Amino acid sequence: MNRYLSSVAVAVMCLLLLPVGIVSSQCEEAVGRIERQSYRSVIATTTMHYTVYLPPCYDDSDTQYPTVYLMHGSAQYDDHWLQVGLDDALDSGIATGEIPPMIVVLPYGEWIANENRFDQLSFERVFIEELMPTVESAYRVSTGRETRAIGGISRGGFWAFEIAFRHPELFTAVGGHSAFFDPNHAPEDYNPLDLALTAPDIDTLTIYLDRGAQDYARPGLDMMDENLRERGVDYTYIVNAEGEHDNRYWSAHVEDYVAFYAEALATQQPPADVDPSLFAFNPPRSTPDTSLFEFTPPKPAEEAAPLTVEVDDRYQVFLPVVAFNSTRANIDSGFFRDIMAGAEDRNFVLDIETRDLLAANGINLNPARTIERSEIYGTLWNNRNTFTILPFDALSTRYRVLNIDNVHPLMDIENYQLALRTESPNYDPSLLTTLTLSGVTAITRDSIPVIDDYGVQWASNGIATFTSQVDFFHTSNEVSFTDKCPQFDEQPLGAFCSKASHFPILEMASVDIVELSGNHNNDYGYSVYVDTLGRYEEAGMRTIGGGETPEDAQQPLILEHNGSRIAMLACNDVGPYYAIASDDRPGAADCKGAWLEQTLTDLRQQVDVIVVTVQHTEFEEYLPRQEIQFDFRQIADWGADVVAGTHAHKPQSFEFYNTSRSTTTLIHYGLGNLFFDQPFWGNSRFWMDTLFVYDGDVVTVDLFTGIIDEQARPRRMDAEEQKNFLEFMFLVNPGVQ
Repeated sequence: MNRYLSSVAVAVMCLLLLPVGIVSSQCEEAVGRIERQSYRSVIATTTMHYTVYLPPCYDDSDTQYPTVYLMHGSAQYDDHWLQVGLDDALDSGIATGEIPPMIVVLPYGEWIANENRFDQLSFERVFIEELMPTVESAYRVSTGRETRAIGGISRGGFWAFEIAFRHPELFTAVGGHSAFFDPNHAPEDYNPLDLALTAPDIDTLTIYLDRGAQDYARPGLDMMDENLRERGVDYTYIVNAEGEHDNRYWSAHVEDYVAFYAEALATQQPPADVDPSLFAFNPPRSTPDTSLFEFTPPKPAEEAAPLTVEVDDRYQVFLPVVAFNSTRANIDSGFFRDIMAGAEDRNFVLDIETRDLLAANGINLNPARTIERSEIYGTLWNNRNTFTILPFDALSTRYRVLNIDNVHPLMDIENYQLALRTESPNYDPSLLTTLTLSGVTAITRDSIPVIDDYGVQWASNGIATFTSQVDFFHTSNEVSFTDKCPQFDEQPLGAFCSKASHFPILEMASVDIVELSGNHNNDYGYSVYVDTLGRYEEAGMRTIGGGETPEDAQQPLILEHNGSRIAMLACNDVGPYYAIASDDRPGAADCKGAWLEQTLTDLRQQVDVIVVTVQHTEFEEYLPRQEIQFDFRQIADWGADVVAGTHAHKPQSFEFYNTSRSTTTLIHYGLGNLFFDQPFWGNSRFWMDTLFVYDGDVVTVDLFTGIIDEQARPRRMDAEEQKNFLEFMFLVNPGVQ
């Protein structure tokens, strides 16, 4: 077995063995082609996507190609491998003849790949029973195990090994690049760590593992190393001297990964349906080309160009909507298709103008009632079960768009049934910005041992699929991180600390903006606070409402995105004193003083939308107290378009406040907890508000309703949980006005 080989040694071995990729002597294409496709998963009851790399001159040959399936990391998309430079590595290797032309499939795992489900609803089933047949019917791929490989990064590495170890008859090779293994991650029959010891025929696989020396996933990888060694199978495990669990590391080694898969495919005997020229070998060089080993520092992850789906045309979009106070939030795609096909429903109303617009596009609906557009809002507001369909340009924040199978239509516009290509568009995707606000994060106290047991990926993956899809995700983290938690260097000022090893939870949840207005950030001392600021900066997270000085803490964050300018501000209204920034200590911005009103007045002349979040007085109620209502309304009068409370440990109510500026501000008095260890009914339920900002205006708000499991893992509510929650919040506590 090969253990701890240097990456240079592996590269030398691959260079001597790799096949020439000759499809046609007439091929003049220098680069491959990237396509993004979709398929309907019956198992997951959702539309799934995948990206495929097709080698140069694919269209000009009838060759059956070897295939590699490469899966993304947690909270990533099917473009993850493209972000780390896979396409460039393939183009370069094929052009020089060092790797064979191949098809590479990059599946998007959607929500199901982040669920620890190993029953009838599992990603393994989706992959084998739906994705592979879809790919093999759509593209010229060889279907023999000798020409099929699988691999993945991080969470994708877990799935690659789970699938390959349970189905070695399907693959010739498996790779795990910083693969995330955990003894508690899955039952024994599905956990790669157990399968390494028990699964039959894994010795037929070519197995490759690697990580950087600083990778936080190293305990699981080292356990896999020990188990494979005990099993006595051949494998390669590379530990590179530098590297963390991030895109920089994977970018630096993506050529090594391509070389591994190419060699594993090339060393197999080609089946009859594969062009033998794909497996011809270059004569070995008498003198190795040393330029192949020159080190080029990888591009930082933020500079890597993400995959984008081109949308050259605008759409005419119609959306299913309810009143903001409705107890409906989601509808089944089958029900929606039936409505589009003309089915009747007693809760479906339609205005005459929308009816005629749809009919002009060949869509004839059958509502229970047809009324004037001016009557729609009142009808929906007075009957919370009623829904309608409105054109995109008729939206306002007092309407909520219904999700379809828990996906907002504007977040999957290409596959949405009522996104029409017409000569009268009302929606341009390039003008949309999504910003999600969440409440209190405090990874401390009883959450710590639970996360130690189950892992940081478990803690984050209940929301990561959702939060990774929005443009900006915010949370109010009120506890600083330290390597020594729960020990300390200086006498604590308060009770709370977070373990530094749990910081990746924020990264895995795709947090972009960290609010620092909370009460406890200075609990373990000012030096720990400043050190945590450095962690945020290193992770590429921006901060609001806190800093090393009062001026830093009061600084607004300006987001310029897709034609809109959005300003965010945050502050602390209640202390304690040591939590507030002053001339001699870091901390939160103090809401008191003239600066807040002046800043909001100035920002009104500079930006399109202003969002203010506030740490106010904590209390165990679902409706706001009078003093909080007064303060939040004053902030609205000063200029805020959205005001949200990040102090509340219980989810609280909403208000549409008519300001002294003759505008309407959405006030959400309390988002609730996001990560916290409070087990009570209200304290373990939370909102996340997604603002849809279009061309400078907040046009609608989507409400994610969640529950915290086992005091450490937030997740989306199921249908019954959501129904009960919305009925309680909007009927029992009717705070919306």
